[in-house]
Order: sequence, then structure tokens, then C-alpha cells
Amino acid sequence: MVPKYSQHYRADWEKMADFKEWLQPVENDTSKAYCKYCKCEMIAKLSVLRLHISSAKHRKAIEPMKSQKKINFPKVKKDLNTQKAESSLALFVCEHCAIMAVDHLSELCKYRFVDSKYSDIKLHRTKCTNIIKNVLAPHFIQEIVTDLGDQEYSLLIDESTDILVLKMLGVSIRYFSRSLKKIISTFLGLVEIEDGTAVSIVNGIKGLLAEIKINLKKLIGIGTDNASVMTGTNSGVHALLKNATGNDNLVLVRCVCHSLQLAMSHASAETLPRNVEFLIRETYNWFSHSSNRRLFYKNMFQTINGGSVPLTIPQMCNTRWISIEPAVCRILDQWIELKTLFEIARRDEHCYTAEILYNMYNDPQNHLYLLYIRPILQEVQVANKLFESNDVDPTRLYNDLIGLVESIGRRILNPTARVDILTEDIESYLDPKPYMGYAFETKLLEYNLQPNAANYLRQRCNNFTLKLVTELRSRLPVNFKILQKISMFSVQETLKVVKPSIVEIAQEFRVNAPMIEKLVSQWRNIVHIKWESLTSTVKFWNEVMQYKDAADNNPFAELCEFAMSLISLPHSNADVERVFSQMSLVKTKLRNRLAVRTLNAILYVRFGLKRAGKCCYSYTVPDNVLRSIGTKEYYDSGSQPSTSADVDEDEDLNILFP
Repeated sequence: MVPKYSQHYRADWEKMADFKEWLQPVENDTSKAYCKYCKCEMIAKLSVLRLHISSAKHRKAIEPMKSQKKINFPKVKKDLNTQKAESSLALFVCEHCAIMAVDHLSELCKYRFVDSKYSDIKLHRTKCTNIIKNVLAPHFIQEIVTDLGDQEYSLLIDESTDILVLKMLGVSIRYFSRSLKKIISTFLGLVEIEDGTAVSIVNGIKGLLAEIKINLKKLIGIGTDNASVMTGTNSGVHALLKNATGNDNLVLVRCVCHSLQLAMSHASAETLPRNVEFLIRETYNWFSHSSNRRLFYKNMFQTINGGSVPLTIPQMCNTRWISIEPAVCRILDQWIELKTLFEIARRDEHCYTAEILYNMYNDPQNHLYLLYIRPILQEVQVANKLFESNDVDPTRLYNDLIGLVESIGRRILNPTARVDILTEDIESYLDPKPYMGYAFETKLLEYNLQPNAANYLRQRCNNFTLKLVTELRSRLPVNFKILQKISMFSVQETLKVVKPSIVEIAQEFRVNAPMIEKLVSQWRNIVHIKWESLTSTVKFWNEVMQYKDAADNNPFAELCEFAMSLISLPHSNADVERVFSQMSLVKTKLRNRLAVRTLNAILYVRFGLKRAGKCCYSYTVPDNVLRSIGTKEYYDSGSQPSTSADVDEDEDLNILFP
């Protein structure tokens, strides 16, 4: 007996014009077919399917489908205009406010932050925060990593506390940028640490560098303050980093700005009368909380000086004694007017503070003390600003510091003395009656003090100068001699025919013997080329870096790399202090629970724009970065360093955009 033939469902039927709109297979049963309009099953035979088409049930079920019209949607033009507008708005929020609601930021088109033809674009706060944290911040981080490459670099580190009294470690990086052709010192990250021990600080640094993917082994120098936890020889941060990097010659540079202010504080506290500082502080306090006192003094000053307006007395910072310099200058310039003011105030207001201040202003010795310390304060302030600046020749800074110590020391030394102020004892070479300055000597004659009082005054001023020189010498970096030798890489010293040998400083930085041979040869031959950049050391070495010989090789490549590494060594911690200033501007009382990751993201954008010399409206975000906006990777991104738990995303948004 012949078996009965059984038909199976065929997928080819779905491509036929009569069946393709409604025919489907039945799962796990190849002998059946399914009509999605009638929602019924049938035997999988071609004749049965054709009978189903002609049935009244199928015609009734398919009727509504025939009446539908197809809508031809226009093709969307794929461009990056929307992403450009959104990134520009996010840059603005991040750089200038980071606190406003961004749902109506299309108003910024009026101010040319965004092209007016995109004025209808609105940026929700969730998307703005994601753009800042997951697109812009990683982009600026990658800029640093790419720009640094495989070069050696230095770190500037310091610790502070934020508005919530959380201990934060600030880290900045300093290196030579081949793309920007200058020394870059920029923000690298904020790390929350458990305590201020050296182990916690080193672990924070290592974790940050590992997350950003910067090679710890390329670290050649660190800049710190003078705290023992940073500079300890056995268990300080410097000692632990030497072990971590395997570089026994890791250079430690103590912040010169901190050293200057500590030297001034100790010298003034031990030698000058306490009432000098009291006079400066209370003069500011007299005006600080009273607009009526300010107005009265302004009117009185204008009456005395024919309509001139007085300059405000600045506040003295208790932790930075150098900040006293502008206050001293203002007080001396307005000495007569302030004396008159407190004379009137003690009589009319019966104020005890005014009585004390009037007596102090009426004491010629206080006036003479200020006249003596003013030029010294000005010299120290000039040196302090040089070390705080990023636009100075780093090879000449330590010579300027030596010049400061010698200038102050020569004020009290015998003019004929032949003594090294930096190394020898100078007390046996003191001038018995040194010249104290033109303003001091003139006023001393005018006041006509008793000889004993005048001699006592001179002695205290001499003691102040001697103590200041001693403090400055003791606070010079331990490796000052080596740092001073970096000056040989200035353009003027490098191009001398007769110049010091480079061997000693190369040995100090553990350069191997074959490399020293190359450096010596290149150091000798560099004078034979006619160079063009002779005014700036950084521009000169950048020109050397770009130089090619007939074989298209750079014959000074090793010397240039060595010189740039030394020039990139830090000279102060000013950049880290600027980081903490920005941190205080971003994380305020209104945003006191801002997460570390969000805080870092905002600072990456701010310092990235500053590094590029651009503002939010002039910076061009690369197209490959713009394309990541709105993608899955964009929402899943977590590439920014974060060593503490972030707050919830919704809560973080409310903090960033209340």
C-alpha cells in the first residue's frame, strides 16, 4: 500500500504576491500554516491557501488593511549640527555656571554661544550632565594622554579640604607639549583620600595615573609644599614614590612660594614688634563692615587731597605673610589721612579701637618699621610672583632666587665684605651702621628720635633682615645646586662656545654612559648651527627639536629630550592652588554634595579650555567626539577617574542644576 503524501510548509510561499502580507508558519508544526489577519490555522497545502484567499472571512479581515495609505517619511539628513549645538551649550554651562537649568538655554543664541539657526534646540539637564561627564571630560583627558605620549613628566601635589570637610588630593601635571610647543602645567585630577598619611597620598596618585593610563615609571619630579608628610626622607611621599617608580633620582622640589612666605612669617614674628601686624590688620577691619566709615573717610580724603579718591586698604591673609605687602604700601601712602581719621574717630565716637590705632599712627617708630620693611616686602613679592607665573623662563628662576637672598643680605653687610651669603656665616661681616633706605633715613631725621631709640630701632630692623636671610637659606631646596645647574640650558648659556660640562648633571639624573657620550657630543656641536629663536629658552629648544640634517635626522634629539625633561621640573605649587580655587568655585554651599566624578568632569573641561586658549563659544569639539553623543557607549561611559562613590544620578543632577 502506497503511503499518503503529507505536504509541509514552505517558506517560499511567503514571497508570493498573494500570500506575503498574511501568511506565517505555525511554530513546531510544519504541516500547518497561519493567517495573521484571520488568526486561524489551516493545512499547509497550496490549494487550501488559495481557497482561504477567496473565503468571505479572509476578505472581510483584509478589508481594513487595504484602506491604509503608506506614509513616505522624508529622509533625515545625517549631520552633526544638533550635537554641535548641544556640546556648545554644555561647554557654556560647565565653564561659566554649572548651576542653571538648561531646558531653555536656546536663549544663549542671542549671545552667539550657539548659531542662531539652531535656536530651537533645547538641552535637558540629564543630557547636559551626561555630555559633560561622559563625552567632554573623557575627551579632554584623552587630549592630555595623547599630548604627553611617552615623554617624562612631573607632578604637582597638595592636599586640601572641600566644603564638606572631605580631604582632597589635588594633582597637576607638568610636561612639554609637542603640539602646543610650550611647557604645559594643567589639572590632572582630584582624589578623595581617607587621611593625610603618605601611604594614602601615594595610593591616590597611583590609582589616578592607572585610571587615566599614564605611565608612573616616566615620573621624574614632584613639586610639594614643605610638610613633613611630603618631604620625609624615610616614609614621606617622595620616598615612597621613589620606591614605586624605581627611580632613586626622583627630583623633589619644595614650593618656593611656600618657603618665601614661611621665611617672612618666622622673621617678622621673632624680630618685629607685634603691634606692626596689629596696626595693619585692624586698619582693614575698621572699614570692612561699615559703609558709613568708608564714606566718611572718602569725603575726608577728598577734602585733604583736592578731590582724589582713596585706594582701599586690602586685607592681610593670616596664613600668607607676603600678602601684607599691598596693605603696607597703601597704609604708608595714606599715613597722614589715616592718622587724621582715627584722631577724629577717637574724639567723636569715643571708640577704644580708634584710640589705640591713633596712638599707633602717632608713634614714629611704627611708621619707620613699615618704611623699612616695604622695599624688602616688594622684593620678596616680585620673586614670589615670578615663581607663581607660567610665562617665565624656568632656567632663570633659581638665579633670581639667589639674587633675592643676596640683595636682602647686602642691606646689612659691610660693603667691602667678600663672603658667600648662601653658604657662609655672615654675622661677623655685618655693617655696624648700615644704610636703611632713603625713605627710612629721611623720616628718621625728620622725627629726630633720641639716639637710644634710633639705635634700638636700627638694631631690630637689622635683626629682621638677618633672620630673613637665615630663614631663606635654610628653606632653599636640598638639591638646590642641581636645580641651579638647569640654568645652563638657557638659550644664552647653551650657545656659548666656552660653557660648563654637561656630564655632572647627566650623572645626577642617572643617564647611562653611552647616552652621556651622545649628550656631550651634541652639547659641544649645538653652537655650530645658526639658530633663529634666541629670546625664549622654550622656543629655542622647540626649534632644536624640529631641526633636521641632510639625512632628515635630528642630530640633537637626545640632548633636546634631556633638556626638556629638566626644564619641565616644577618650581612651585601655584597650579595646584589654582585647582583648589576652582574647586571652591564649583563645589559651593548650594552644591555641597556634588560627586567627585562630576566635580572632576567640570574641572577637566575648564582647564582643557584654558589649555587650548579658547572659550566655550570658540572651542571646536572634534567630529568623532560629537558622534558619541546619544550613542549607547555615551550613556555607559565611565572613563573619568573616580575614587569615591558618586551620589545617585538623579541627586547629582539636582545638585548640578537646582
